[in-house]
Amino acid sequence: SDGRFIAPTGAQVVELGVRNATIHQVDEKVEVDDLGKLAQIYEGILENLLLE
Repeated sequence: SDGRFIAPTGAQVVELGVRNATIHQVDEKVEVDDLGKLAQIYEGILENLLLE
């Protein structure tokens, strides 16, 4: 991830994504259920940030 380039600046880096055994391969794919879970995580983060 690009986080490895940002972290040395001292900025906090959080990397989010789905588990993926085929990442960066031909026919890369993810499970639909995993996308739903990730969407819930993003939604929770945004709610927390906007409520601060």
